[in-house]
Amino acid sequence: MSRIQFRHGIPGVVPSAWVIHPDAGSRAVAPVVAVHGLNRETEVMANLLAPRADATGRTIVLPIFDRTSWRRYQRAACAQRSDWALIALLDALRDERVIQGGPPDLSGFSGGAQFAHRFAWLHPDQVARLCLVAPGWWTFPDARGAFPLAIGTGCNGQSFRLRANIKRFLDRQMHVSVGALDVKQDRNLRQDAEVVALQGANRVERARRWTAAAIRAARRVGVAPRISFDLMAHCVHSFSDCVANARLDRAFVPDFTPQLQTNQPPFRGHDQLGKVA
Repeated sequence: MSRIQFRHGIPGVVPSAWVIHPDAGSRAVAPVVAVHGLNRETEVMANLLAPRADATGRTIVLPIFDRTSWRRYQRAACAQRSDWALIALLDALRDERVIQGGPPDLSGFSGGAQFAHRFAWLHPDQVARLCLVAPGWWTFPDARGAFPLAIGTGCNGQSFRLRANIKRFLDRQMHVSVGALDVKQDRNLRQDAEVVALQGANRVERARRWTAAAIRAARRVGVAPRISFDLMAHCVHSFSDCVANARLDRAFVPDFTPQLQTNQPPFRGHDQLGKVA
């Protein structure tokens, strides 16, 4: 039976995390990083995902981006650099031999899906498969706007290699899903006019539009798209609901499949963060 362990972090530097150890795992099997939504119900997620650790033999890491240190973690790079925080956590777990050195699969729900795909834009060689579930808004593969809405420029005066990374970002297996009943405009759903006009009025519309845009962008840059879309029947905006009604845990922690798109070593530290010269 899998074992769920709490790992203390360093405030503002390394997030705390739940680590799920499978009963009969293998160090040759890449881990899965599962990122919480804005409600930060990580303990609930850990208990729901624990059976998948045993079923797949995969270690599951659930970082906790606390509200004090990483209030807007879902933006990944525009404020408190939650992307660097995840890198620091994974480096520490590799040093402690909790996980092996290859890039993990990265899954996120709601705000966690916002973080996950933005992290992969910034660090495409550090992620294998992506599972993106019901984010409130997206970073589109469009060079006409600024990050995190698009990839034309960086944010807060910083420049990231977003346009240069587009082919490597899109060259991976991605699974996009959203609950069919997830159409409520709740207080956590960004509703400013620009986002609504470009992405749609609710999470279902936004997920459909982003998936279509990502497929078009992949073809434009010469990548065979490996992007699937799933509209989960009978599901509202709730991780627990999606696990119970649509077996989201299976998409969040898939059976291990070796990734062929990159043989890059894992990123270590912050000094190599790609910036436009």
